[in-house]
Amino acid sequence: MSAKPLWTIAEVAHALGLSEKFPETAIDFVTQDSRLVKPGCLFVALSGTPSGGFISSFASARDGWEFAANAEKAGAVAMIVPHRIDGVSVPQLIVKDTLIDGLWALGRAARARFNGPVIGLTGSAGKTSTKEFIAAYPGAYASPSSFNNFWGVPLTLCNADPAASVWVVEMGMNQVGEILRLSELARPTVALVVNVQPVHLEKLGSLEAIRREKVSIAQGLPKDGTLVLPVDVNAPEWTGKTIRFGGASEVREVKHTPRGESWDVTAEVAGRQIAFGLTPGAPHRLQNALAAFAAVHAAKLDPAALAPKLDDVGIMTGRGVEQTVAGATLIDDSFNGNPASMVAALDSLKARPIAKGRRIAILGDMLELGDEAPSYHTALAKHLDGIDGVYCVGPLMHHLYSLLPGDKGLGWHEDPATLEPQDVAKLLRGGDVVVVKGSKKMFWVNKFVPRLVAALQAKA
Repeated sequence: MSAKPLWTIAEVAHALGLSEKFPETAIDFVTQDSRLVKPGCLFVALSGTPSGGFISSFASARDGWEFAANAEKAGAVAMIVPHRIDGVSVPQLIVKDTLIDGLWALGRAARARFNGPVIGLTGSAGKTSTKEFIAAYPGAYASPSSFNNFWGVPLTLCNADPAASVWVVEMGMNQVGEILRLSELARPTVALVVNVQPVHLEKLGSLEAIRREKVSIAQGLPKDGTLVLPVDVNAPEWTGKTIRFGGASEVREVKHTPRGESWDVTAEVAGRQIAFGLTPGAPHRLQNALAAFAAVHAAKLDPAALAPKLDDVGIMTGRGVEQTVAGATLIDDSFNGNPASMVAALDSLKARPIAKGRRIAILGDMLELGDEAPSYHTALAKHLDGIDGVYCVGPLMHHLYSLLPGDKGLGWHEDPATLEPQDVAKLLRGGDVVVVKGSKKMFWVNKFVPRLVAALQAKA
């Protein structure tokens, strides 16, 4: 990290266009969450109802400035607020709209002072995993967790190290036009689309609409920027430089060799062969790795410097984390689920070497697929060769369950909120490898996997 403070209060005030004189007190961290405030922090008090036309899946009934006193007590040295808060003694930077005039304005100022490469990325599935791969590049700074929305992207920019070798900014969407706005804020020099898959069909209506939304990330590029695309995605809207990955493109797999539950891979990046390893879950992590290589190459950085790091990149919670419980291997892939990632999870499960036991899939509904949702669920049936048992959860998954042969269908439960982990635990036995996969509301929100772990431990 840079020896200089991330910001000073005076610098923040200048970025917000405030004319009052503020102290040069150092700021080392910016957050909108009063629970994350620590000494030396700037607290941005956002409204519980998003402004700027944005939509949140987790809107709060309370506003951030109601927690101003808590933030000061936790060590905040300043705060951005929409009006003066009584009883708060630290400097208050008052703006009309703490999101657009506060957090976004500071994010814009942060981006303006960084002259290095910025890789912005989006995609229907795997974008956070791809971001983690790119973030392994020496000296990189990247979005924490899944900070990819209207507050996560500006927070990433505000906290990014000005001395980093590259910034990596993940972008997602809750509505049409959001990726465009986020890209125009982040102003990437490289824009990466990891993939285009039938996700958010309920909102966007068609795969073509999804493609347009993802490719709109290119609108934040400068004229000499580079768009990085999978081999099967086109972007006629962009007339600048394009680099492709996958298939027979310039960034592609040459070969791979299984190494237990991992892979040793050789890839070709613009004519140069690079060897690297991938952790468990390698089949569906390979495309993410190729996307990372392509983006690093497009940023005029050395892809070979990334290669030794990939085998050490951990799998994020809910995205394939493994643990052994009562002799069974449990793979928690419950953070989200869509047709592409569901097939990837099944393919990864089928590729697992198993000495004894069975390959078991616990599958929950894939949401936001619109009128075609039933057909996307029944289509999973052709990907179940090599899977020994399937337990289905949710009304949509009944379409799949009805197609399963008697020896493969382990059961179906309609409502994930009433699913008892003990009922699933008794279906499992030592030696089984089990993947839990579905949309976030199916298993992740209900903390089903930790409860299943407890049920398996109690059973043992």
